[in-house]
This record gives sequence, C-alpha cells and structure tokens, in this order.
Amino acid sequence: MNGLYIRWIGALALGILIGLLGARRYVHDVRAISPERLLNEPPAEAVRVLGRVEAGSLVKDPSKGEVVFHLAGEKERLSVRYAGEEPENLRELKTLVIVGRWNRTDGVLEAEKIALIPNYGFVTAAYLVALLPLGFFLFYMERKVAILYTLIKDEKIYQPEESFERQ
Repeated sequence: MNGLYIRWIGALALGILIGLLGARRYVHDVRAISPERLLNEPPAEAVRVLGRVEAGSLVKDPSKGEVVFHLAGEKERLSVRYAGEEPENLRELKTLVIVGRWNRTDGVLEAEKIALIPNYGFVTAAYLVALLPLGFFLFYMERKVAILYTLIKDEKIYQPEESFERQ
C-alpha cells in the first residue's frame, strides 16, 4: 500500500513542478504590462504592453508601411509605431497586446507584433476541471485494485503459477 502513496506523491510533485514552470514562463514570457508600468519602469528588452487603442488616434501611412496610434491604459497613454504585416485586429477602441521595444529617445513603443488578449484564467480552469476529477478517479481505482488484489491473495484462491519446466 505504501508504494501506491509514493507513486501518487511523485505524480503530485511532478504536477506541482509543471505548474511552477508554467507560472514562471507566464511571468517572464507571456504576461503583459500596462502603459503606466512601461512609462514608470522602462525596460531594456522587448516588452508586451496591454492597452486600448484610443479613438481617433489610428493613422495608417501606406508609403512607409507604418501604423501610428496611441495605446491607453487606466491613467497614461503612449505612442506606438507599428511596422509589419497589416493586422486584422487593429481597430480603434480595441484592447490589444503590443509586443515591441521602448524607444526612450522618441518616447515611442516600436511594435513588432500585435496580438489579442489571451484568456489564461479560462484555459487553466478548463484544464483543472478536466484533470482533477480524472486524477481522483485514477487514485480511487488504483486503491480499489490494490485492495482487491490483497483480498484475492488472502482467500487462498490465488495460486502461484507453476514453472514451465515441469511440463
């Protein structure tokens, strides 16, 4: 019976490790910051900024292939210059995640990519709703099988197999 609990403790520890690695990746690679935080703590590397495209600020320049707009947070706004493929989801009053580098001299976020807001809370909840009951069911069934195996062995119905050498 101890082997059963040791296996499940190992599986639980592995699940916790995977969760911690996923949380670390989210914090370092996926999480978006607000325009206020970008202006207060300008980063040196590429950054993901979450904000809403202000109404009337979206200006497309086909000669340069650039789009210039203002990204608004709760209190602050910042200018964004995007040069890349024509994004389908770039519209006024749309909340987006802008990936780019902060240019301190111009005070402009030079965007490399525009993405929609992912709903990681929903995805995580869906996985937990599906996997936790499955894990409890497997634990319960493994326990039942171990108990059944012990009962069969104790009833003397179980006979060890004879070796093939006697035949």
